[in-house]
Amino acid sequence: MAEWGIGKPEIGLMGAAYFYAYAVGQGPWGSFTDLLGGRKVIPIGVGITALLFGLFAIVGSYTQALIVRTVMGFVGAATFIPCMAILSRWFVKKERGLVLNIFSGTGAGVGEVWSFLLMPLISLFMVGGTTIFGLSSWRASTLIMAFVVILVAVISHLGLRSDPSELGLPSIQAQEDTKKASDSKYKDIIISALRDPAFWVISLVTQGFIVSLRLVPGWLPIYAATYYIQTAAMTKPEAMVAGGVMATASTAGRILGSPVLGKVCDYLLEKHKVPRMVFVGLIQIVLFTSLYILTAAVPSPLFLAVLSFLIGALISMFTLSYAAVAEIWSIKTGGALMGLVNTVGQLIGATALALSGFMAARFSVLGGAYNLEYRGIWYLAMIFSALAIFASVFAIYRERKALREREV
Repeated sequence: MAEWGIGKPEIGLMGAAYFYAYAVGQGPWGSFTDLLGGRKVIPIGVGITALLFGLFAIVGSYTQALIVRTVMGFVGAATFIPCMAILSRWFVKKERGLVLNIFSGTGAGVGEVWSFLLMPLISLFMVGGTTIFGLSSWRASTLIMAFVVILVAVISHLGLRSDPSELGLPSIQAQEDTKKASDSKYKDIIISALRDPAFWVISLVTQGFIVSLRLVPGWLPIYAATYYIQTAAMTKPEAMVAGGVMATASTAGRILGSPVLGKVCDYLLEKHKVPRMVFVGLIQIVLFTSLYILTAAVPSPLFLAVLSFLIGALISMFTLSYAAVAEIWSIKTGGALMGLVNTVGQLIGATALALSGFMAARFSVLGGAYNLEYRGIWYLAMIFSALAIFASVFAIYRERKALREREV
């Protein structure tokens, strides 16, 4: 900001450009994964991202930075959905909920912890005058991240395999596909899914999680800090530290809680034939209730910590919708279809994040309690959660039909 003479609006625009480009890239990179294999797509995408980090470190203006960040957002889509597609091909249905939530919940949560801890420390270290290839401050710390990401690209190339058949193992896809899906061409399956209203309904279910995933991590620590200032008479620095503890509790929910819920979903599906979308709908009801509690007075810090942990686990369960999409149609087209579902969710989530500040101002009460100050943000998340609850009802019928077809 100081170097280019820009303010918060320009920083916000840079973030929005990244996430919108990231949303657009979900479908194409998912299709590339289906057709070329994740072992090729993911290292290429990660490697290009490393180059873009290096390019960002040497840009000469805000306009150049905005362009690089936009391209970086599109290329960044070469990781999440392709990894989900690979995991769907490697693990059978009774394991898929657990595995996908270990990846998105535990993996993403640990990644956030590392980034939140390391990036500020690296940046502060570089401000002290240390240079790398003549770069200092934020430019040097960005270049360090380029080297880290290159290492990830190499590891992914060496360690990933797109499908068990590459190692001479039985194909999970061949075991799970119905005869109709096995005989259908790749393009025909995608067209069939896009023509099915249930596909778009499941996308609406997914956005209920993505919206909360965009709103809760950013606003919860601020909400908690305000809570401590008003209820414990803390100073602002003390309250910000305490608010960070609640953010940590939420991240712990993602890391520890989401795999447990994923395992429960697998168990219900395997042992009792309970469709995933039934479990997803119940999760959304609990999430809606938890968000509503945030609009009321919280009885104690311990209660808020437990609630934060629970919400952190709940908002990570969007992967179950992706598993359902792959299982209803075919994991052969899982990358493309999960990518399109994620595109819808990411676009709605980014828009909700942009609206969150307006909602906070619109529904806040001047001089009111902490819960009244931020209730507009939780109302916004509740609106999209309610939409997901209603959509899940229709999605249940479609998944039941797919389960019956496989039994035949």
